Amino acid sequence: MPTPSLIVGLRLDGKQAAVFGNDQAAAASRAVFALDAGAHVIFYGPEIPESLAKWANVGRINAKPTSTYASSDMSQFSVAFVAGSTDLVAEKIARDARAAGVPINVTNNAELSDFTLMPTYRGSSGLQIAVTTNGVAPRVASRLLKEITSKLPTDLEPQLKQVAHLSNVAREAEQQRDQLMATMEVGDKDADISASATVGNTPALQNSSPGSVSDQAPQYMDLSTLRTSANQLSQEVSVQTAASYVAHALSDLCFVYSAPEQLLGEAALAWSRRAEKNAYGEWVSALRMETRHGAGHAVWGALSSGSRVAAIASSASLPYMVPVLMELVERKQPVVIHVAAQSLDEAADVQTDFADVFAALQTNAVFLNSSSAQEAHDVAAIAHAVAHTAQIPVIHVTSAANNESSNIKVLSHQQLAAFVSQVADNGPVSADVAVQQVLDRFKHKFSRTYCQLEYSGSKDAQTVFVSLGQVAADALAALPDILKQGNTGVLNVRALRPWDHAQFLANLPASARRLVVLSGTRGTGSAHDALLADVSVAAFVGNPLVPLSVSGENVYGFGSVGVSNTMRTVLGIEPIAEEEEEQQQPETAAASAEPMAVEDDVLAVAKRLAFPEAYGTRLEARPGERTFEVQVSSLRRMTPDTYDRNIIHIEFDTRGTDLTYEIGDALGVYGYNDQNQVRSFCQEYGLDGDVLVTAVKDGQTQTRSIFSWLTYALDLFGRPSKKFYAALADFAADEKEA
Repeated sequence: MPTPSLIVGLRLDGKQAAVFGNDQAAAASRAVFALDAGAHVIFYGPEIPESLAKWANVGRINAKPTSTYASSDMSQFSVAFVAGSTDLVAEKIARDARAAGVPINVTNNAELSDFTLMPTYRGSSGLQIAVTTNGVAPRVASRLLKEITSKLPTDLEPQLKQVAHLSNVAREAEQQRDQLMATMEVGDKDADISASATVGNTPALQNSSPGSVSDQAPQYMDLSTLRTSANQLSQEVSVQTAASYVAHALSDLCFVYSAPEQLLGEAALAWSRRAEKNAYGEWVSALRMETRHGAGHAVWGALSSGSRVAAIASSASLPYMVPVLMELVERKQPVVIHVAAQSLDEAADVQTDFADVFAALQTNAVFLNSSSAQEAHDVAAIAHAVAHTAQIPVIHVTSAANNESSNIKVLSHQQLAAFVSQVADNGPVSADVAVQQVLDRFKHKFSRTYCQLEYSGSKDAQTVFVSLGQVAADALAALPDILKQGNTGVLNVRALRPWDHAQFLANLPASARRLVVLSGTRGTGSAHDALLADVSVAAFVGNPLVPLSVSGENVYGFGSVGVSNTMRTVLGIEPIAEEEEEQQQPETAAASAEPMAVEDDVLAVAKRLAFPEAYGTRLEARPGERTFEVQVSSLRRMTPDTYDRNIIHIEFDTRGTDLTYEIGDALGVYGYNDQNQVRSFCQEYGLDGDVLVTAVKDGQTQTRSIFSWLTYALDLFGRPSKKFYAALADFAADEKEA
């Protein structure tokens, strides 16, 4: 038996390679190997072969007579090839190469060669695959290579190009990161606290879109209500609020990277403004951050100061965090990023989308996902426990399109802190071990079961649908009805990373022959098929007992009925008819609408005014803001009246106020509606402008008169938002109007 060789790769980009010999065909093939690797070739021989002319024309290869070669020339080369020279010449060149420490390959002479060339597949993205039998059966090696490359996933090259792009982003961010770290006092904890206090007191953006008072109430609730509802059925909670509750409870600093189309992290920001304490009895600073290149450096700096850190982010911000995530994984820093997987469809509606999440998979962080509010709460707790047990960043992905609220069982602050502490005592361990340990511990302690891979359906299923997140939830909801007409199953991928081929195959029924991946990602190709690629590779290299066919169906934006019908079509079952919504004209809808339930309690308002200390009542024009009333000294319209955009020059007179303004400062200017127009509006709709209305706005309970709400708090006569037009389209009588 031949001695196994050590397979290595030489980086020749920008280096020189020497090719010797009279055998032009063999010499040309060696030269191409070096040229493809980026080397500059010096060709010692009679003349350059015609096949290398294109390289010579661009200066990548130079020809020299063999007689001009001297032993001292060898030191300038990084690798040497000999093809077709006499034995004496080959031996001399080999001695020179060994003396200079240059690896050499001599055609048909293993004794003089330091290495051999293997049949190699070269992809357009940099992928290379080589097979060797150490000279025993070269043709077998070539056939094996052909067999392997013929079964590569069709989208593998685009995915590798995406990885290359992200690597370039990482390199571009390297210099910015070094500059930032050079100026950050990461060891100065007081500096971090000061910065946190300054930014954390910045109020959240106000929702100024038109609507009734009830429309302005955010989806999150008071933190005290969640805490008192621990382990009991609480009030209705949304997916994002459930995840934010855990992030706030288990962190000292919470960074919010929200998308413009979604008020993500508003609950955490509101709790921070109200100085709500976390599970460790400490105040939490929530900071709103920008999504841009280098996003995540603040997280890194906070971790370096020893703080417990969490982040709430839209999936669009995740690719920008890739360089930092790679560093945090390498440095074993425990942090949890709660990511809302989302994108906007053509109707400007938020849809669950994993495309940006898939683009960050190569960071080697742990990726867990959830769909419902209860899952978001539980998996968030599991994510924090895994991060501290494995000392690794964990990405908890929630379904942003799931706006429904539901009753959930909430863990108290004490339970959350104790759970994380108990499992962290078993660490540090590897990521795969940590995930399984935490899942087992959560099941034992709270009697709620989660697995890395969760199979539901028939034990005799031949077709298994594989998915994750909201798409998996929709598939599981459709499964009971589909099972009445055929054997199938759904495999919910709870842990996208770490990924284990053997574990994936072990969770499939033995009868499985066909795997269909349901992808909820926009677009085609690139990183959107990462789950399909994982499943394809598992089916190919995971040594399944029987051959498995793998295919994919993209159900982005389909909804629950669309997912069900896709599954039925794959199985050859008749799809179900989608329910047609009853089209109502605005006046008909208004007439049939149920009256809004409004609590009428004059005494409650009176008590807040009479006892401001007890109720924390403050008389402010805009709660949470430091406001000034100034005079407008100049107001000029810069664009003509016929122009559809308004550019206005305004000058303010700040005399008599405490307002100071320096270059670089930002001022928020709050306009208000014309009071005469508001009075006409109230009269037309039969509203008493002096009636007081109490509502929750930006996480604070505010009491205003109807006249004040319509004048100062609502953009009543402003330009409607995109969502307004999207909702209005449902009432269009003409298709062109929609």
